[in-house]
Amino acid sequence: TRPVISSAPTGITYSSNFTLTTPDAANIARVALIRPGAVTHSTNFEQRYVDLTWQAGQGQLTVATPSSPNNAPPGFYMLAIVNSSGVPSVMPFLQLQ
Repeated sequence: TRPVISSAPTGITYSSNFTLTTPDAANIARVALIRPGAVTHSTNFEQRYVDLTWQAGQGQLTVATPSSPNNAPPGFYMLAIVNSSGVPSVMPFLQLQ
């Protein structure tokens, strides 16, 4: 069964925290940002998977955003949560600025 993101912000900023709600908080193993592809000439220069640090609470996760644009340039990302079985959620888009 896929973990569910019930709500998440549509925009986040560097060096901050945000809260996402999920009924699966106790079973989450990873939280990450994934940059959508931008393929040119068979090369994807935008490919990124950025693991985020987080803490589980009652029905929610408090997630720390990247500290600088060095590893996660500003732009749109998919937000993923992955459960302890390795199953990812449906990934809503958000904007990192």
